[in-house]
Amino acid sequence: MICLKPFLMVSLLVLLSFRQSFAQVLTSASPAAPSVSVPTVNEGNFKAQVIKSKLPVLVDFFATWCGPCRMYSGVVDQVAQEYKGRLKVVRVDVDQSPKLYGATQSQAVPTSFLFKKGKALAKWEGAISKDELEGELQQVLALKPPTAKE
Repeated sequence: MICLKPFLMVSLLVLLSFRQSFAQVLTSASPAAPSVSVPTVNEGNFKAQVIKSKLPVLVDFFATWCGPCRMYSGVVDQVAQEYKGRLKVVRVDVDQSPKLYGATQSQAVPTSFLFKKGKALAKWEGAISKDELEGELQQVLALKPPTAKE
């Protein structure tokens, strides 16, 4: 037991340090609340906004209490802005639209779906980087990242 005491103390200090660092990351991340550029859809307008859309649609299922959702919301906002006119991006609050979330058969948030012509073509669970998301968009829809304007 005496040999374990220093190990336990160091472990406790590391855990406390990690907890504080993680809390700082979560509070500094952008909020999961809907942004100005990305509309939130619900069970009442999902069909009109997503299923009947002429553009491909990226749907971000999120929760306001979810730390990874907060971090991922910045990626979703950037993609919405950069692919404007070529890709429609919407959010679904899983707590406000539980039936929609239940229909996804997902057990994690954030979860993203890519719809085209009313059909789900791809699904991602968890927060992914902007590069990963753009790679998926390019692979599934052949949408290339926007080029820098000169």
